[in-house]
Amino acid sequence: MLVFLVLFVSCELSANEHDIAVHKMLDSSRLNVDYKTIDSGKIVITAREDQEKTDSAIALSMVLYVKAPFKEVLKSIKKGEGRLSSYPNAKRVYIKDITDAQKYFNTIGCVKDEKKEVEKLFEYDGDNSFNLSKDEIKKLNLLKKSTKNRVELASKFYQDILKERFDSYLKHGINGISAYEHCDSDATVKDGFKKSSLGMRVFRNDFPNMYKYYMNYPKDKKKDIKERFFIIKDKIDGRVAFILKHQMIKTKNNLVLIAERQFYISNSLDAIQTQILCTPYKNGTLVALSSQSYTDKVAGFGRSIAVKVGRHMMEKQIRPMFDALEKEFNK
Repeated sequence: MLVFLVLFVSCELSANEHDIAVHKMLDSSRLNVDYKTIDSGKIVITAREDQEKTDSAIALSMVLYVKAPFKEVLKSIKKGEGRLSSYPNAKRVYIKDITDAQKYFNTIGCVKDEKKEVEKLFEYDGDNSFNLSKDEIKKLNLLKKSTKNRVELASKFYQDILKERFDSYLKHGINGISAYEHCDSDATVKDGFKKSSLGMRVFRNDFPNMYKYYMNYPKDKKKDIKERFFIIKDKIDGRVAFILKHQMIKTKNNLVLIAERQFYISNSLDAIQTQILCTPYKNGTLVALSSQSYTDKVAGFGRSIAVKVGRHMMEKQIRPMFDALEKEFNK
């Protein structure tokens, strides 16, 4: 999965002028939202076919007018930033020191009650049930010959490939993301990121320097941008998944920008990119989200039906933040 968060405030405009400016920003993003529905305080969900630049892409947008002050909403979002599912073995590890990252990867792995998922890994025969590159599949096939404990072998396997993908991303950014064996040559995660990012109109047009670094990472580094990396273990669509996440944060006066992408997911969706706009609006705060995901499970024949399933899967990943805000402030 992947994510981009924009928090924008302007103190130079009156409240009414600011609301108009917010409408213009949303309109420029081609969100095509009904403001009367938004002002009612309900979660509005919209499919974004304009951002589905490849056959493997799925795009959704969500908007919510939160009836609470801007600072309170930001505090709530920050509090729930590390929110995981109810899965008891879910885990989120912050890689505080990227120069000594191995110790963080050593904390991630499989446990005994995940034997079903472990066996599924060792039965893998090259289909799209796992997101693995050619070289990673070769390593897995070598492990299949071992007589050692498979839970331990699976843990070591994930630790190794996650660390290798992390190192490659640090050096080369999205160009260092190894293609999954099951993806066509023109439907890789790297290509999906590049093509869908063109649809980030507000980010690209209003925050060009941040957008440039986001796309060219690790080149074009800006001093005012902080970064964080995470390793996440959670369940997606009922299956245990391992995720690598990169988050960028920019704070200046009354402006906060957070750009986040999940550049590796071990199964289910291939990757996710999300844009969120959070700003004072009327007597509360507007939170708008646009998310792009990629999976070859929706490409080709029957795409229209598969996309509905894919969007439902993605909605389950991104909606919890909105449900939490609605429950806390709008009920």
